[in-house]
Amino acid sequence: MRTNRKQEASSSTLGRMTVVYLLMVLVGVACLIKILYLSIVERAVASGTSDKCVDTTVPGWEDKVTDDTYCFVRENMLRPVRGEIYDDHGRVLVANFTVFEVAFDGKGFSREYADTLNKNPKAYDEIFRQLADDFYYQFKDRFPRYNADYYYDFFTKNIQKKKYATLFPVREWDEKMWVMGVDTAFVKNRPYLYKTFVNEDGDSIRKRIVHTHLNYVPANVRVNPYGEMAKRTLGVETPDRQFGLEHVMNGILAGVDGSKKYLELNHAKVPLQERMDPEDGHNIHTTIKLEIQHAVHNELSRKLSELNAEWGCAIVMETKTGEIKAISNLRRAAADASYYTESMEYALNAKVEPGSTFKLASLLAFLEKTPQDTAAIYPMFNHTFEFPTKSGAVKRYFKSDSKVHGETLGNPSEIFQRSSNIGIASMIFHAYGIKNFQGYYNQLKKMGLLDTLHTQLGDIMPAKIKSGVNDFNTYYATCFGAGFTIPILRTLTYYNAIANGGKMMAPLFVRYVTDTYDTIQRFEPQVLMEHFVSDSTVREARKYLEKVVWGPYGTARRFRDENCMFAGKTGTRDIWDEKAGAYRKDINAVSFCGYFPMDKPQYTVIIYIYGVPYHSDVAADAFARIARSIMNSSNYSATRSASDYPFTPLTRTAPIRKKYFNTLLSGLGYDTITYETNAPYLRVDAADTNRHVTVTALQANTYQKMPDVRGMMAADAVTELIRARYKPQIIGKGRVKSQILDEKTHTVKLYLDP
Repeated sequence: MRTNRKQEASSSTLGRMTVVYLLMVLVGVACLIKILYLSIVERAVASGTSDKCVDTTVPGWEDKVTDDTYCFVRENMLRPVRGEIYDDHGRVLVANFTVFEVAFDGKGFSREYADTLNKNPKAYDEIFRQLADDFYYQFKDRFPRYNADYYYDFFTKNIQKKKYATLFPVREWDEKMWVMGVDTAFVKNRPYLYKTFVNEDGDSIRKRIVHTHLNYVPANVRVNPYGEMAKRTLGVETPDRQFGLEHVMNGILAGVDGSKKYLELNHAKVPLQERMDPEDGHNIHTTIKLEIQHAVHNELSRKLSELNAEWGCAIVMETKTGEIKAISNLRRAAADASYYTESMEYALNAKVEPGSTFKLASLLAFLEKTPQDTAAIYPMFNHTFEFPTKSGAVKRYFKSDSKVHGETLGNPSEIFQRSSNIGIASMIFHAYGIKNFQGYYNQLKKMGLLDTLHTQLGDIMPAKIKSGVNDFNTYYATCFGAGFTIPILRTLTYYNAIANGGKMMAPLFVRYVTDTYDTIQRFEPQVLMEHFVSDSTVREARKYLEKVVWGPYGTARRFRDENCMFAGKTGTRDIWDEKAGAYRKDINAVSFCGYFPMDKPQYTVIIYIYGVPYHSDVAADAFARIARSIMNSSNYSATRSASDYPFTPLTRTAPIRKKYFNTLLSGLGYDTITYETNAPYLRVDAADTNRHVTVTALQANTYQKMPDVRGMMAADAVTELIRARYKPQIIGKGRVKSQILDEKTHTVKLYLDP
């Protein structure tokens, strides 16, 4: 019996296993068939190339949608990292920064907590009250018009409307309204946003409520670590605002978008193999020098606040290269002039009358025509000009520059120092003729002042001087910079050419472009004109500009400084009132353009201040302060070469090892000499201004004795004696006249003589 039962059980088990096995085989075959079907028949669908699929990345895809369409190829754009902007020493001026858009998903909240809200609509009222208070506390400085009730209404009303709404959108251009990581962390850590639940096993579970429906969408924005400094020039590139380097060089900074396609099939998203990685943007390295920019921004802001000016700008150009080392465009942002911000690109685009700074252009035109006529005299303060007409009659025009009565004469140097309008016009009329405005115009054109200036920030328009004009007043006013406009940067460019020996350089804002690993593009200094005027004119013009500061009548003589010697020209101009159709006499635009150091210019600077009841001395004061600040900066000494320092002949030196001797002498500017001696030490006994030296060879035992320090300065003598293990004792002041050794105490008395 038992055997039969075992056989029956075994047969039953075998039968069940056979059924399971067959079922598994069938499932496997079905899977295989499905795989083959998907890979062969449905392969086009899986790849998004089927007739049943529509590629939404192709223009006009809407027209291809039919009733049979059930899958779509869609695309996610992969954004590259935007390149950063640096100064000339690699310090970041514009960087990437992550901020957040804050939104609340009222629809999701009402769906998740529908049961509770249906029973008790005020169930979460206390939580939203606390959340509203905390939002007000955290953001009241950035959103002062929003109170706690506003936030409470925002949350509760969007739950009632079952709506997804944005609370704080990202405003890329307004960093005062940015929501940052510290803000999101503050909100996330609010204790009332969490609730403890007990599950069926008795374990406590801390679950987030409400907060799961507060969404923080990250976005990259641009941040200026140094605030307003050069912000207008560095620029912005947003959908509604584009200017500055960010806009002009957007193609370099932006990089190339990538993309990742996916298949949307039956509400499921299936990644496709088609993917293009983004190419990050490149970095640009500007010519701006942070220390100089800091000095210019602070001084200009201080001066504008002091004067209650409407706006002002300042530019610093490196004389030899044309590199822009600093640029500030500041406009009054507060009624009490307590705060100025970077506003328009005044330096590049402002349409302003130059005033007396244009007298340099007239002086150059005069010197080009009459280079030997510097001793002639011309009227300065009052004069009646006689202008012949076509009919043969003579029109008389009385002009006055001063309250002084009567006509006063002066030479060109005095006229330029005093900045006499009558004087400079008289010089031009004498050189070109009172009826030959076109000849004067052609000379300005020859000097390049009427050419468009192409820069990395766009084209700078030329001086808008009308050609072919033949009336006296236009000719007269043009001579001293009235009745026409010229960009401020254009004025700086030809002033810099005078400082640079006649070579006119194009303004340079960007030095080179880099990627993650290397430099990929360089921008070299560009010479616009090798000699925009003759060498003799350059030499004479520099003397005139120096006299403005250092001459007895110079309009900037108040600001001369032996420790910061500069040259330049002042400018004052009445402001044209469009409504009144006349010049205002109570308010001016003032300027100063010049270069420093005066003997070997390193930098050329222009200051322009608009809307002040003062004259050009305030602009000259700002220039002098900026120049001193730059020269006193720790980095300025590094810009000077050894040849810039005065040469002082050597006096008697300490013994120097022979192998180092020529290296030390050449570093001091002396020619290397071959010395036929085996002595290990050499000593300079004397040297003259022609850099000839008298050398004595010394044996080792000579040097090992007490050093002979006679003729040395006290500091050098003490150093040598201490090095030889003697105790120096100084008596008197000046150089060492004699020395006496006390062998017992090893002390050397040094008797000095001035």
